[in-house]
Amino acid sequence: MDEGERPNNLDIGGILMESKYQLDVRGEACPLPVIYMRNKFKEMKNGEVLEIITDFPASKDNIKRAASKAGHEILNVSEESGNFKICIKKKE
Repeated sequence: MDEGERPNNLDIGGILMESKYQLDVRGEACPLPVIYMRNKFKEMKNGEVLEIITDFPASKDNIKRAASKAGHEILNVSEESGNFKICIKKKE
């Protein structure tokens, strides 16, 4: 798992947003990606964007479900070369 604070510009539906948080959970199986996501949100301020990268389809679905249930906003989900990128805005 690679987690960190990195400036990163995201193009979400034609809107450019800045995400300084990225969580790389490729190779990790659930429930670990969801646990890592929850821990990362504890470090973040409301309204900040977290970009999560996973390579496991079930993790993608579980991350989206857990984030939505917690009240966070799913901004974008994309797939490229077997990797899923999920952009989530922490609830205000």
